[in-house]
Parts: sequence; structure tokens; C-alpha cells
Amino acid sequence: MTAPYQGAFFLNMRIFPYLFFVILFSSVQFFSYGQEKKDSILYYLKEAKDTLRHPYLQRATVLSKEIGHDSLLQVASMGYGLESYFKKDTLGIKIACHNLRYLFNKYKDSLILAKEYHYKALKYRRQFRLDSSYYYYNLSKDTYLLMKDYTQVARRLLSMAYMQNDEKDYAGAQNTIIEALTYFEPLKKVVYIGDSYNTLGTILTNQKKYSEARVYYNKVNSTFDTIDSESTKLEWNLHVLNNIGNTYRLEKNYNKALIYLKEGLNKITDKEKYKSQYESLLGNYSECLYETGRKQEAWKGLNELMLFREKNQNEFGLSLSHNGYAHYYLIEGKKTKALYHAQKSLEIAQRINNNSTVQSALKKLVQLTNGNESKKYFQIYHHLTDSLYQREFQNKEQFALIRYETEKIDKENAGLKLENTQQAAQIEREEQQKIIGWLFSLAALLALGFSFSIFRARRKKLMYEAQLQKASAREEERQQIAKTLHDEVAGDLRMLHQKLSKTELQGEAKSVEKIKDNVRNLSHQLSSVSFDEVSFKDQIINLITDNFDLGFRIKTEGIDTIAWEQVNSTIKRTLYLSIRESMQNTIKYAQANKFFIQFSSEKKEILLLLKDNGKGFEKGKGKKGIGLKNLKERVEEIQGTFEINSSEQGTQTTITIPINGR
Repeated sequence: MTAPYQGAFFLNMRIFPYLFFVILFSSVQFFSYGQEKKDSILYYLKEAKDTLRHPYLQRATVLSKEIGHDSLLQVASMGYGLESYFKKDTLGIKIACHNLRYLFNKYKDSLILAKEYHYKALKYRRQFRLDSSYYYYNLSKDTYLLMKDYTQVARRLLSMAYMQNDEKDYAGAQNTIIEALTYFEPLKKVVYIGDSYNTLGTILTNQKKYSEARVYYNKVNSTFDTIDSESTKLEWNLHVLNNIGNTYRLEKNYNKALIYLKEGLNKITDKEKYKSQYESLLGNYSECLYETGRKQEAWKGLNELMLFREKNQNEFGLSLSHNGYAHYYLIEGKKTKALYHAQKSLEIAQRINNNSTVQSALKKLVQLTNGNESKKYFQIYHHLTDSLYQREFQNKEQFALIRYETEKIDKENAGLKLENTQQAAQIEREEQQKIIGWLFSLAALLALGFSFSIFRARRKKLMYEAQLQKASAREEERQQIAKTLHDEVAGDLRMLHQKLSKTELQGEAKSVEKIKDNVRNLSHQLSSVSFDEVSFKDQIINLITDNFDLGFRIKTEGIDTIAWEQVNSTIKRTLYLSIRESMQNTIKYAQANKFFIQFSSEKKEILLLLKDNGKGFEKGKGKKGIGLKNLKERVEEIQGTFEINSSEQGTQTTITIPINGR
């Protein structure tokens, strides 16, 4: 019994490393329509394991298509297509290909196209249309080559080599596997390199070049010595021991073969984990035992192998076991038993298209039957052998033709590229000139827009500075009026009061004194503070100190967060007068015991917040209303905003003044 080629490792690869990216990408869209279905899709993708893998991936694919979620549809379809191949569900592969074609037509993503070609190759492989399968493997390989994804290029070449080897195109398979190695080796893809050496060994074994095959099998071991995974090392070491043992078995050096096969069997502690290796080793080991005359041990091994394959429902293995039983029963002259197992082997092998076993079983049935029945089996055998030979011959030609046509197209494309280079260069120069023209135009527009924005900002700043200068000039006028009232008018009234107090007109004298005091108070109100000698912070502290009382607490915040030395004096004067006016109104009218002052700056503006816990007032009434109106005008004069809100819980005043204009 020959061991099947050891390429199954790669058929177990899955695409689910992409899942994390898709979950992350999809999570930002979860608050839109179809939330529940999206959650279900992600659940199916995450939980698609073991026996649930195929139905869960199928359901995820259907739901993704139903809600039109393309990124989830891509992941689900890729997983569903690959799993359908393992489940021999050609309809599932077809659905996956259809979805991938839809996504490619929509997004023109080369990765999606390469996957579609790959799954079409898998579909035709399941349908035993090997020329079509090879064709799409080749297209997938070429697409990955354009993407410069050389790992995937080499993996497609590896799959193509498997097919060529199965169809006995050994020279073609050898060339293909060597081409794959030219990609794998520079990329240091250890697992793929090891598998490629193993496949080369299998190809050479099929060509009966056993010593050369063993060279490559030993290279597999040395390749996997460089990795850390003990499990992977053991898996491949078991392959190598079986394959080397098999070469000695084929050379009829049974005792040498037994050494390698027994070593492999002794290393297996978990038969379920290493099913294929265990079956191959035990099958070859039992055959070598039989050939060396240890028939009792051989039958024990063959029976154990049959039970193991029945337990795991391995039809391919069962077709081999029944064929082996027929072989040994035929040798021992037990024709009834040999006939039963030969028929059983034929039945299973035909069902699963295991043609080599079908041929072997038919040969035995020709010997085990008589007359028309034997003739019937011979005709079937002869027809199958001819058709297989013809198919192998056609496939060899077809494989070569596909590669030839691909290379020819590549050369033609290269010629067309060369021929069109000058035209493309000319078109590119014209496009560049257009782009440069547009860029100049755009730059001019941007420069104009930038200049206009600078002009507007400068104009606003100049207007603001003019407002400040205007406010400053008015302040100087107020100062002059205050000085005149204090020094001249109040002085004249003081002299008049002194003269009247020396006469009998005492009532008039008191009236004049009252007028004098009112004029002095008015002059104080019109006059303002100077921030040249005393800083703004100190002026505020003096104001708080002047109005301090045990029954009236004043609190301030944020005064140190602003660089007052950089703020215009007109702004500081306006803020100071706002605080003074609000504080005096609170003391006179609000019956408050707390007053709060808060400074802050935001977006080139100074914010002043004033609050008390008094009884509040109705806006626009009384002297206080007139004072607030005047204060509002002062603030708005320098492009500020003034807002006051009053209720039974107190009064809050908010003032915002730009530092440099808006």
C-alpha cells in the first residue's frame, strides 16, 4: 500500500486571521439598520469551529448578503468557499465564487479576484475537471503575481504541482515545485519549503528514483529543525519516516523499511491527532511484516487499521484496506474472502473516484471470477485504463499549453507595454502640464483667498484698535470733565458755601454744601483709575478691600490666569468699572452677603462673571437700571457683549471682551 502525498497540511489552512480586522471595521457601523443580524453574523464567524464550521459559515454568508454588508460578505464567502471544498459541497463553492465576483465587480479589488479564481480551481478539482482547475489555479497565481504577493504565488504553484503529480506529469510537477521554491526560499517560509521538499520526494518516488527521493525527504527534517513548534516538528517527522520507509518498501528492502516505519509508530501517542500519519505508517508497516513472513503480526496490524478507518469513516482508507485484504486473501488462496473485499474495495473506490484503487480491485476481480463476469470486469478495467491514460496524456498537454499560453500572453503584454511606452509618456506629459496649469490656478486662488483673509483680519484689528482709541479719547474727555468739576465747579461752590455760612442764609448754605458734595461725587464717578502706576490686579484688590465688610464677603477666581500687562488699558478700565458698578449696586440694593468675581480667557476673549446672592431686581427700572445701561454701552463700545440675568436667587452679569478684535 502506497502512502498518499502529504499535502493535506495546507488544505487545513483557514482565512480567519482576517476576522479580527473585519470585526473591528464592522463595530463602528453597529448602530445602523440590521444590528441584530450583524451580531448574528459575527457570532457565526466566531463560533464556526469543527462540526459547526460549514453550517455557521453558510448562515453568515446568507445573512451578509441579505443585509448588504459587503465586508462581512467577503469574509464569510471566503470561509464558506474553502469549507465547502473540504465538505465536497460544490454548490457552496459556486455560491462563494458568485459572491466574490459580485464584490470584485463592485470594488475592483485584486485580492477578491485572486480568491475567486482560487475557489473556481477548487470547484473544478472537486468535479474532476482537472484542466479547468489547473487553468484557474494559474489565473489566481498570475493575479497574486501582479499584487506582488509572492507567498500566495508560490502556494498556487504548490497546488498546481500536486495536480501534475497526481496526473503523472512528473516532469511538469518537478518544474512547478522548483519554481515555487524560488519564491518560498527568499521569503524563509519554512513550512512551505518543507512541504515543497516533501512533494519533490513524492514526485521522485513516483518516478522510482528512490535514493534521490530520500535526499529530499531528509531535507524536510532539517528544514523543520529550525522551528520551535514541537507538534509541527513531530507531524512532519512522521511524514518523513513514513515516506522514507515507503521508498525502501518499494525497493523490497523490507527490513530497512520496518526500521523507519516502527520508529514512526512508536512516536505517535495520540492516534486521533495524527490520523493520516498513523494510517500510512501502520498500513506500510503491516505490509512489510507480511512480506517478511510475520503474517500473524501483519494481520493484527491490518485489522487494527481497518477498525480505525471504520471508526473515523475514512472511505479513502477503507477502499485501501479492503483492497489490501483482497490481496492477502488471494495470496493465501481464500478466494471467497478475497472476492468479498475486492468487491467492497471497488464499490467504495468508485464512489469516491479513487481510480488507482478501482484499477487494482478490478484486476483482482478478473482473477477471482469466471466467464462473463470475469470478462465484464476485464472490459471495465481495460476501458478505465485507456481513459485514464488518455486523460493523463491530455492533461499533461493541457497543463503545458496553459503555462505556454500564459507565458505567451505575458510576453505579448510586455511587447504591448514597450510599444505603448512613448504614447503613455506623451499622454502623461500632457496630463502633467494640465495638472501643473490647474495647480497654478489653484495656487493663485488660494493666495488670493489667503490675502483676502489676512486683509479682513487686519481690517478688523485696525477697526478694533480704532474703537479702543475712540474709547480712550472719551475716557480722557471724562477725566477732563471730572477734573473741571472737582477743581473748578466744586471749588467755586466751596467758596460760595463759606460766604453764605457767615451770613444769616444758613439754609441756603446747607443747600450749596449738598450741591458741592454731589458735584464731587459726580467727578469721582467720571474719573477713572490709572493702570500705569498700579497694576490691574492691585486695583481689583484695593476695590475689594474698600468694600470689605464682615457681613459682605467678596471672592475672586482666575485673576492670575490672564497676562494683564498685555491687555489694553481701555479693556482693563471697562472691566474695572463693570466690577465697581456691579459691586456698588449689590451693596446698595441687593441685600446680599456674598459677591463672586471670576476671570477666564477663551478663544482670544476675556470673560468676566459677576454673581451675588441678593434679592434681584427688575431690569430697566430705577437708577440702577440707568447705571447698567451706561455700563452696557461702555462694553459694547469696544465690541464686547454684556448680559445680565436677575432673579430671586441673585443677579449674574456676564461680560465678554475680545483682546485683539474679532
